[in-house]
Amino acid sequence: MARINGNRFLALSVESAGSSFGVPWWLNVVNDHAGLSVLDCGASPTAARQALDCGVGWAICRINSAQLRTLDSYDLYRGRILTLRPPSSRIYNLREHPHDSL
Repeated sequence: MARINGNRFLALSVESAGSSFGVPWWLNVVNDHAGLSVLDCGASPTAARQALDCGVGWAICRINSAQLRTLDSYDLYRGRILTLRPPSSRIYNLREHPHDSL
């Protein structure tokens, strides 16, 4: 979390935006604040890797444990791949469990 103009800031994309709209779109949305953002890549480890390689702070990726272990073996990705969206007080707008659907 960072402060921009005195306000806390962390950008969180909509569900599966990384696999739907692509990483370049997200980088255009967040501009210079990519490191302070979380891009939801759905079930695409490729989009998650691309996002992290391009400077996005964290990527949400719904992958199995073997895929997660493989990605975590790279120092650059360790701790930066989330398997669930962060919890929210507005439960109706976020998936908090992998089996939830919108």
